[in-house]
Amino acid sequence: MRTALVMPCLLLACASTEPIAAPTPLAAPTRLQAVSPRPEAPRQPPPFDARSFAADQLTPLECEKSARNLHDFNADQGWAALGACIQRSRWPRGEFTQLEVLTSGYWDQDLQTRVDAPRLLARVVALRGGDVEGDIPLLQKSRVPMFTLAAALRQPDVYKGRWVLLRGALSEVRQEGAKTALVMRETSLRATAREVQVGSISRIDRSGTTSARAEVQTTHYGSARGSAQVSSSGRSEYSTVKQKFENERVETGRRAVGKLPQADPFLEPEKDFLFLARFDGVSPMQDDQPVALLTVATYYQPNALLIQ
Repeated sequence: MRTALVMPCLLLACASTEPIAAPTPLAAPTRLQAVSPRPEAPRQPPPFDARSFAADQLTPLECEKSARNLHDFNADQGWAALGACIQRSRWPRGEFTQLEVLTSGYWDQDLQTRVDAPRLLARVVALRGGDVEGDIPLLQKSRVPMFTLAAALRQPDVYKGRWVLLRGALSEVRQEGAKTALVMRETSLRATAREVQVGSISRIDRSGTTSARAEVQTTHYGSARGSAQVSSSGRSEYSTVKQKFENERVETGRRAVGKLPQADPFLEPEKDFLFLARFDGVSPMQDDQPVALLTVATYYQPNALLIQ
């Protein structure tokens, strides 16, 4: 009897009802690409700091010159720098009083058109001592639209709505509803001459004696003799003097009523202030004198030392 040989499924694949899955193809290698950094947004320069600009200057003249150089490249920054030069206080070598430099021609266009120009110029006039009649011609040389109270009162219709600059003292402060009214008397500075001694006084003492003797003979009354002696002394003093001119405060007789949004405790009566105001017209006559109606924009206390 033959025995059937059984071959194990080692070399040949055994039959199966399931299909053989195809091998999965290998994925392609990842291609690395260089990633360029995203460009940064351009940095904006810091805003111009006009106060720091003025604080770095040594004198007002140097500050104005530096502001002029800056103005050649950037008009707005140059004007802001000039304003900071004027508004800076406590300069080590004097305040900004160079009105002649401002009105020499370079800044004319800005002085005529900039909104804050009248305030800056009023401050300079106050630092110069508040001589409105002396400084307004300098401003008008550059066609700056600032005028005197006298001109406004002579032609109210022409100057209505324009800037006026006046030096005045408060007579009274009134409260009219929500606003404050300032009753002002215009003042001015007038040069007064007086003699001032120069050096020490020199003294000279003088003394002397004078003698006289006389004899008189007459027919009816006989003869007479007489003598007299007179002594004199004196002292002379002399010194050298020179003529000196001083600025005397006088009242012009012109009056005005200025309106403020609210009361200001620093506006003390009987003290002189320099007012920058809009001219609104005139009120009815009082004592045959017109009274100007003003809207006060700002004020400054004038310097005691007058610069001419």
